[in-house]
Amino acid sequence: MFDYKAPADLLRDKVILVTGAGDGIGKACALSCAAHGATVVLVGRTLSKLEAVYDAIEAAGHPQPGLCVLDL
Repeated sequence: MFDYKAPADLLRDKVILVTGAGDGIGKACALSCAAHGATVVLVGRTLSKLEAVYDAIEAAGHPQPGLCVLDL
């Protein structure tokens, strides 16, 4: 009944901005969206954390993300 599996290209051609993308839920969301084909824009306060997520996305072969260090 709850066996839904999103297609790998579900978010292809979409751009998704993820705040708090350096860790926690934001990181998980960014990685998941990228895995489903989205181009993600990573927003957060700590450059080193954002760079780690950026590198993980690129290493997995997903679309190249954008990166924005911003303290909201």
